[in-house]
Amino acid sequence: MKKIIQCLCISLPLVACGGGGGSSAETPRIPQQVKTDYSKLKQSKLEPGPLKQVASADLATMLKNGLRISLRDNQNFNELVRAATLGGDKSSMTSDAKSSGNFSGTNVQVENVDEADVVKYDGHYIFAATPVNYTDEGPKAEFRIFSTNPAAATSTLVSTTALDTAYWGDVSDLYLVSDATATSGLVTIRRSMNFMYFAKAMAATNSGSTPDVPETRVTQASIVAGDSKRFIMPQNMDRGVEISLYDVRTPATPSKAWNLALDGDLLATRKIGNMLYVVTSYVPAISNLIYGASTKDDLTENEKIIESTPLDKLLPNYAINDGAEQPLNKDSCLIPASAKSNDGYLNLINVTAIDLSKQKLVNSVCINTNVEGVYSSLNNLYLGGSDPDRWEDWSSFSVIHQFKYTDAGVSYVASGGVEGILGWSEPSYRMDEYKDALRVITTHYSEQGEPVHQLSVLQKVAGKSELAVVAQLPSKAQPEPIGKPKEDIYAIRFNGDRAFVVTFERKDPLYVLDLADAKNPKIAGQLEIPGFSTYLRPVGKNFVFSLGNEADENGRQGGVKVALYDVRDLARPVEVSKQVFGDAGSWSEALYDPHALSFLQNGEDQVRVALPMILYKADAVKDAWNYVWLNSGLHMFEVNGLSANKASLDYVGNVIAESSETAEYPSWSGYDRSFLHDNSIYYVHDSKVLGNFWSAKK
Repeated sequence: MKKIIQCLCISLPLVACGGGGGSSAETPRIPQQVKTDYSKLKQSKLEPGPLKQVASADLATMLKNGLRISLRDNQNFNELVRAATLGGDKSSMTSDAKSSGNFSGTNVQVENVDEADVVKYDGHYIFAATPVNYTDEGPKAEFRIFSTNPAAATSTLVSTTALDTAYWGDVSDLYLVSDATATSGLVTIRRSMNFMYFAKAMAATNSGSTPDVPETRVTQASIVAGDSKRFIMPQNMDRGVEISLYDVRTPATPSKAWNLALDGDLLATRKIGNMLYVVTSYVPAISNLIYGASTKDDLTENEKIIESTPLDKLLPNYAINDGAEQPLNKDSCLIPASAKSNDGYLNLINVTAIDLSKQKLVNSVCINTNVEGVYSSLNNLYLGGSDPDRWEDWSSFSVIHQFKYTDAGVSYVASGGVEGILGWSEPSYRMDEYKDALRVITTHYSEQGEPVHQLSVLQKVAGKSELAVVAQLPSKAQPEPIGKPKEDIYAIRFNGDRAFVVTFERKDPLYVLDLADAKNPKIAGQLEIPGFSTYLRPVGKNFVFSLGNEADENGRQGGVKVALYDVRDLARPVEVSKQVFGDAGSWSEALYDPHALSFLQNGEDQVRVALPMILYKADAVKDAWNYVWLNSGLHMFEVNGLSANKASLDYVGNVIAESSETAEYPSWSGYDRSFLHDNSIYYVHDSKVLGNFWSAKK
């Protein structure tokens, strides 16, 4: 793949494009004049209107203008990466492969729309990635396969597969590929080591600290000190993502069967059946540009380099099985229909469809705009982006693009705009498709900086590439606001013709939205209690499971709170059960990563739930504000009484992996997962699998 070093960040005077001249036999040749005034170029803005497909010439203009603007405005790579950040999202029950028995799979947002995780289970084998381990010999990464025996609640390590870390980092995403009878393949998705180190260096620079990365890697993501700012000099974006397919039909001896390398950085993935959808971000660059140029000769040289660079050098490529590189987009891309010839935007978002069963790249759609959120239904993919520049006049808005899943991959459908932003945490939970309508909850800010929340319902306009807003809440007919003054949104969950929203400042109002009439949504009821929720999940039609933190009357955070709400009467939601674990400082990975939660439907009357917790307790003897670690483990709950509509949330025990009696500090592995299979429990902690029976917990 291309070896372009990107440098998008040091200060530089303004520069620009164009030029002309002539000569004849009778007159001396006049050198071609190169214009370096970029003052009339404009950064392409998000617009609520549709996208249009453009050919190579127009796309080249947009990208080259984006480079010119980056030189003119000292635009640095940190901002380009931030503007292209996507959130991954989760939450429903699904089994990853065919197996006997009743077992839990990855907790996802939309049933049958699989999401990547670091651990997968197919009812026979647990596939677990391990984080990079830095040793004296260098970084090491691997994945492990464990066989399970649910009848005995035991597991056995079958194989350990080392991964090459000379270029690629650890596994961020795992997926399973199934044939007609069982799991046949394991998909690993990795970012390049350069991107991993660059992300660390960038985060350290933004905080003003020194990046904790090996010296040999800092040179590829160099830090440049300035008078008042420090900038990151980015490394190349070529071969930024590796997708590998391992044949695991014989789990004791996995073998790599196929791999695909993509230019750019990984933003999000989804899988439906054996079709994988990958969203990446690519920032094109040209080598030899003179950053920090100040002389006319240097400015002129920059423009000559930009103007003479062919489009194919600015577009991402891919390679299969380390073979020859091939263009990912073949010269064309989608850009805002309102874009003008003096507009420019440097970031390319690609949505790539990959048929894992056929080991084939099906198609890739390119969008020359910024994206900050992804949501997938079974039929459509939605990419959302927010306009960051509108913060200054408090008029921020978001644009959402709809893409349809087809046999030929993905195809663009329509775009629409709504006021407000999708938020920085789990933006996909703010979107939901239901009966050919997209419901979106956004937040904008008043002139006093207070959050204002709004639900919008969008539908495609017949014959147009437009998603039109057909209803909003609050509205003239339903003016009640979502949330009290100063309360921000902590959790959202849609469930058919209902939605549940948790806002928080000092107390936790749970809002129940009635969406049965798509043209007239309304707040049906609310419940105000201490604490807040970060995750909500409907349990049946009439109950909602909640995970969050307890809080006192001043809003100070306490222990981990697990609760159950009765929403049979939409106007009067009731908290029927709650459990609080530990004191302030207690934590669950599931608070902000729903993949750490497991759910298993056990007959019509019961749902089993498991989640990890790291518990702390106040040391009242030494200091009431000092909290000491108690233990780390998996905690189990049952929602009982569903068939009689008299549900309760019952705590039924735990599996402790480590405690202060045997260790000074918790391991903080970040890879805690669990799977429930019939009456057995498998708890993955610190690259080990702990087994137990549901009825024999301690």
